[in-house]
Amino acid sequence: MMWFIFMFLVILGGSLTIMIRQRVATKEIVLVTGLLLLGFADWISIFMNHKFKSSKVIALLIDLVGL
Repeated sequence: MMWFIFMFLVILGGSLTIMIRQRVATKEIVLVTGLLLLGFADWISIFMNHKFKSSKVIALLIDLVGL
């Protein structure tokens, strides 16, 4: 699980660096970061044997960002 967290942080940092260098719109950066963090929470809930439904939160995030 430690490697999963480490690789997630590396991928999150790399993707944010690439998006900032390419001057992607702020809405898209917020959406991608939010989806990555929700996916991370979903995987952690699987590892910890807890149920976490992210579908409603994802729909709310997409509606708020307006994409």
